[in-house]
Amino acid sequence: MNFHYLKTLFYEVKELASSQLLIVIILFIQVGIVTRGLGTTGYGQAVLVLALIAIIFRTLHARNSDVTLLMLKKYGEKMFTLSLVYDLLIGLFCYLICLALFRSELNSLFGNYSMTTSLNILLICRIFQTLSESSKAVLTFNGQFKKFALVDSVSNFMRFITIVILFRENASVDSYLTGQAVFSLVYGFFGFFICRNYFKISEISIKNLIDYFIKFKSDFLKQRLDQLVGIIPQHLDLVILGYFTDLSTVGIFRIGKRLIEPITYIITVLTPLVQNQLSKESIKVNFSELIKNLLLPLSTIIVITYVLFGESLINLISGSEFLDAYEPMLVLIIGYIIYLNTFWIRQMLLFSNLIQFHAFSRLISLAVFVVGSSLFVVQFGAVGIAIATSLSMIAQKMYEFYAFNKHTKQN
Repeated sequence: MNFHYLKTLFYEVKELASSQLLIVIILFIQVGIVTRGLGTTGYGQAVLVLALIAIIFRTLHARNSDVTLLMLKKYGEKMFTLSLVYDLLIGLFCYLICLALFRSELNSLFGNYSMTTSLNILLICRIFQTLSESSKAVLTFNGQFKKFALVDSVSNFMRFITIVILFRENASVDSYLTGQAVFSLVYGFFGFFICRNYFKISEISIKNLIDYFIKFKSDFLKQRLDQLVGIIPQHLDLVILGYFTDLSTVGIFRIGKRLIEPITYIITVLTPLVQNQLSKESIKVNFSELIKNLLLPLSTIIVITYVLFGESLINLISGSEFLDAYEPMLVLIIGYIIYLNTFWIRQMLLFSNLIQFHAFSRLISLAVFVVGSSLFVVQFGAVGIAIATSLSMIAQKMYEFYAFNKHTKQN
């Protein structure tokens, strides 16, 4: 193990790594408050509502920061202002779709939760969270990881405080949704506030917006296809589980998945650094060093920790009512560890203008997920959906690796 490499790497990402560690601690405390307050059924209802919102907003807008980053690289920082306008427009469109879905018969797939004031406030705040994609892109482009970390930390802390206060008075799904609304509002506006110096209102005109849409159309369509096929296994697992089982099983599965999601926070720490380096033509990134010196050793520690102490962790955080989450959690960790060690392939495809292969990999992942769900969910419940999810993640990364190697050899 190259300790000099690790020291250099940590120095470059220390602010973001520290913020993510703080977020994980806050997250575990927050999950404990919410799950103990709502129980398995109430928590299942809450996460199904959030799943519907995520499916709409993430399909139509998630990772727009990647498109914006490419636009900044090609055309400069003037693209930031126009990207913000797009963020708001697509956010409003997503809001209207969510309103229609929550008032339609399709709401039965998401637990038939009624359109409460808290839910409407969350949807409105979610519009403004879309601003964070452009803010994230311009901060990444300029290597301002400390500011990016600050936005993340403050938003999560404000959500945590809101949930603590509201749950002391009334532990309900609406209280949880209000906490999510605070996160969305702070994340969007605080991110914009930090990046306000890049905002030039003089850039906003019909002519410039049309020019912007023409320039980003190709990258946008590739990215939307990527998100459309990728979002399904990430959030539809809860919907499928809710359809074939019950809200309690949904809540149990979600807590297992929630407790291993901090693995993705490692990717959150490393991705801006990788993207910043790949956006500079003169810098070459040594991924073999990253895997050998950080990702593999860290993966080993994570797996051993969850296998030995996973049950105790669930009991400590959420109580004995959620102990059935241990087995699906162990199945999920297989897929997440493989995803962690291969996250960099997507970035290479993105900056090599080969993001369509990532979209193809997600189509394969989707197919594996659908087949796996149909085979395992009815018989094995939460464990079955975990099997389908892990298999889909493995299939996706295998194809990405194959496609990347094939293309680089040809060129």
